[in-house]
Amino acid sequence: MKIFKLFICSILFSSSAIAQNYVCGKTQVTIAKVGEYESSRIHITAKNDKRETSLWLHSIDYINGTCVTNKREQFKILINGHCGGSGCSEKTYTIIDARTLMVDLVPVQGKDNLSIAEHILGKKITE
Repeated sequence: MKIFKLFICSILFSSSAIAQNYVCGKTQVTIAKVGEYESSRIHITAKNDKRETSLWLHSIDYINGTCVTNKREQFKILINGHCGGSGCSEKTYTIIDARTLMVDLVPVQGKDNLSIAEHILGKKITE
C-alpha cells in the first residue's frame, strides 16, 4: 500500500497559535484560532483563484493540517483537530479537495473517523 506523500508542508500546533498558512496544490490554506478559552474555535479557510471554503471547528486544543494526495494523486487538505481531554478522540479528520474546495469529510466531535477518512482517500493515513 502506498504511503501518503506529504506536499508543501505539515503543520502541528496548539490552538494557542494565532494562525498558520500553507499551500496545497494551488490552494492557500489558513488555520486560525478564534477565542482564548478552553472551548476555542478554529477557523479553516481554503482559497484558490476561483473559490473559497470556510469551516469552523469547536473545542479544539490541537490541530494538524497536512497536504496529501489521494489514490488518484489529487491534492487533498487533511486536517486532524482534537481536544486534549481523556474523553476525546485523536482521530477526528476533515478532508477538503484542494482543487474544487468541496468538503469531503467533516468530523463529529469526540468520534473517531479514521476509517472513513482512509476510505475516502483510498490510502492509509500514517502519522
